[in-house]
Amino acid sequence: MIKYIEPLSMLFDNFILYIFYQTMFEKKRESIPKYAVVVTFILSDLIYWFFASNVIGESTFGASMMRSALTVLLNAAISMFFRSTIVYRMLVVFSYIALINISENLAYYIIVHFTGLSAGLDDLPYKAFIAISLVSNLIILFFTMILNLCRKLKSGIRSRTYTLLLLVVPAMSCVLTFLPSFFKMNFIEPEAYLTLVVFLLIMNITNYVLLQNVLKAEALSQESKVLQQQMQFQKNKYQQLSDAYKNIRGFMHDTKKHLFYIEQCVNEERYDRIIPYTRETMLDLESRYCSINTGNLVIDSFVSNVILQASSNGIHINTRLRVEKDLIPCDDYHMTIILGNLLDNAMNACTGQTGGTINLDIQTVDNSFVIHITNTYHAPPDEKLPDNFDNFDFIHGYGLKNVKRSAEECGGFCLIDYEDGLYSITVIVPLKKASYTE
Repeated sequence: MIKYIEPLSMLFDNFILYIFYQTMFEKKRESIPKYAVVVTFILSDLIYWFFASNVIGESTFGASMMRSALTVLLNAAISMFFRSTIVYRMLVVFSYIALINISENLAYYIIVHFTGLSAGLDDLPYKAFIAISLVSNLIILFFTMILNLCRKLKSGIRSRTYTLLLLVVPAMSCVLTFLPSFFKMNFIEPEAYLTLVVFLLIMNITNYVLLQNVLKAEALSQESKVLQQQMQFQKNKYQQLSDAYKNIRGFMHDTKKHLFYIEQCVNEERYDRIIPYTRETMLDLESRYCSINTGNLVIDSFVSNVILQASSNGIHINTRLRVEKDLIPCDDYHMTIILGNLLDNAMNACTGQTGGTINLDIQTVDNSFVIHITNTYHAPPDEKLPDNFDNFDFIHGYGLKNVKRSAEECGGFCLIDYEDGLYSITVIVPLKKASYTE
């Protein structure tokens, strides 16, 4: 039985090394096929045994250094499957080697303490050495699963209760291997002890795969919810654009009727009716339509809409628009995301506040397209201001993320600042060279 457990122990070593790297690096190189990973691990084992077979079991300084150096080189080579900087890569490699040493010494102490073995780590019976290797693998796997879960929770995974329950299996497995009654099997049936540890490792590896699938499903579920919210947001914004277009068509239709009436007055030589009628018409049009005309439909419709909203909510708004429509580097899709989210953010911050003010400045200047929005904001007495406003969102929680993403996709960036009750956001997108050199 022991001859089958030894290759399984090597297989566990490779698998645990891979999932540790997968946890620490997270980004695997997509261009590398799976079979190449398997072949590399096999070659790594063969190289190790070829060069270190003569010094296995020796406790001399030279033998220890040779084994350590070989382990570092092979582990560093395997880490090339993942994207990372050189400094962080070597930090992970040495961290894993340190974790191996800690786990092996912990397993050695526990097994020696409860079994009464007096031999050193390099002089242990072969079965005891295999037992220490398997138990240390179990400890490393448990630590890696905790580390993996912590990284996922930090990245926003919300099913904490369920994912924490998945740690019950490795936790109970470690406790089981530490029980004195469990170690007594070393004296009665040492091979049975090794077999049980192997089954515990297989069960924990299965549990790890389940954990990854649960976290992946949770991430996809959250992404789906965010996409649905974003689609609804985009739908609302396109509805605003549609309403603005309908208003323009309505404006053109009304203008045609007014012109027909004026033409009729001229034909009938009733000139005294024209001036009062045109004045009344102008007052009506000014009350129904905001005269924002930059030539960009997204800017015109959104700014006109926010002016009407601000007026109905008692919010004072100042606008300064100096835009050359042919130089705007953002398409309508990204402009809708950027301007729509920023204006919604400003309106939500000012709504319900006394003396709310919004300053909107959109211009093409200094080879850049700039959107600068400031709004007053004073937190309620029971609400504490955040220490960092870079991700502080007055709306649905993902508005600023979308603004930053769209600005970056257009080649620009976003600046956020808060000082003395004034919240400001600036989006700067460089103009395309061909646009301002022509």
